Amino acid sequence: MTSMTCQSLEPSRPGRTALLLLAVCFVLNMAVRGVQEVFPVFLLPISAAFGAGRAETTSVIALSFLVLGLSGPVIGWLFDRWGPFRLFLLGLLLTAVAAVLASRATALWQLHVTLGAMIGFGVGCVGFVPIAALLSKWFRARLSSAMATAHSANGIGLLWMSPLAQYLIDWQGWRAAYLTLGLALLALLPVLFLLNWAWVRRGHPDYRTTPTVDSDAPPVADAAGFRDALRHPAFWGIGWAFLFTSIGMYMISVQTPAYLVHVGYSRQDAAEAFGLVGLLLPAGLIGFGWLADRVGRGRTIRLTYLLSLAGLACLMLLSEGPSLWLLGLFILLFGGTFGARGPIVSTIAAVNFRGPDFGRIFGTITMGMGFGVAIGAWASGFLYDLTGDYRIIIAAAMAALVLAASVFVFVRPMARA
Repeated sequence: MTSMTCQSLEPSRPGRTALLLLAVCFVLNMAVRGVQEVFPVFLLPISAAFGAGRAETTSVIALSFLVLGLSGPVIGWLFDRWGPFRLFLLGLLLTAVAAVLASRATALWQLHVTLGAMIGFGVGCVGFVPIAALLSKWFRARLSSAMATAHSANGIGLLWMSPLAQYLIDWQGWRAAYLTLGLALLALLPVLFLLNWAWVRRGHPDYRTTPTVDSDAPPVADAAGFRDALRHPAFWGIGWAFLFTSIGMYMISVQTPAYLVHVGYSRQDAAEAFGLVGLLLPAGLIGFGWLADRVGRGRTIRLTYLLSLAGLACLMLLSEGPSLWLLGLFILLFGGTFGARGPIVSTIAAVNFRGPDFGRIFGTITMGMGFGVAIGAWASGFLYDLTGDYRIIIAAAMAALVLAASVFVFVRPMARA
């Protein structure tokens, strides 16, 4: 492996390697996750191209996130055995090829295979599980901030990919847009050769034998095994939070561009507004990650749920017609908290379960996220086809967020995290 990696960094400078690792995770996550998250911009043209209903079309992104969640244990197992280089390479190539093949699809089921299954697994190989496992080996005191920075890439990707995708769709159609995005991913392959992955896999030299210490949330053990994790309430609490948070947030995000068109905005304005949600996402991730390191993770997460619910209330009021200040508040509150909980909850998992089985443990926990996004994306389309009323979707999303927040009130390791 070392023969394929860059040797320009000396192992005696772990701090610089940690920052470079964070930058590589950021870039890869931005590109790969961005291709997955931009699907709502393609929702209307794909529906029209295949004559499909809203639920049938949203089932593509639902499948993508379902595969992402269900593959969590497999990806965690692969990370523990393959290491990050081969896993990242597989994820980047799989997502790029899927986007290129999607541009040639002649039936909706082919999009389920490419944009659904292939991209779902590809994103998993570059995303939540391996990034959490890697960064937990290189950061300690500022782990929440590091994870927040890496995952803020989701928002940056959404910020520039949403208007770009809409521009490409308007220019040459949705097929050319996916072809362009797929080829752009292939151009990122050199990024993988910036690090000595054999050394990166071992972790920061100061943390390789240092046991986990966290006064707010005592771990199961210094090196928790999978069976130990199954007996810990944080394991099930984190899974519950991932499930219902994902249901609530993705019921909204998948339908946001279409909803804004419905209430009176142009398609380009709707795509740009959706992109602005991405602009706020990294600010919220980094800002709330910083806050969690200082005032406590439980308090910070409860605050994010209150702000998300306020943002959805503004979105509900937009059903009466376009309003600049209501749209601005929705973008600020919803975009600022969209992914803010993920890195903080990942830190809670790392604190409790860090050890040789962490990849498999955390991968299993994130199955809740995959199920949640799949349920939320599909349910939003189903409810629209059933009622034609976006307010029903927003109300259901708010109920899901209340259920998610409940574990940070009633489950002791989560409430006091």
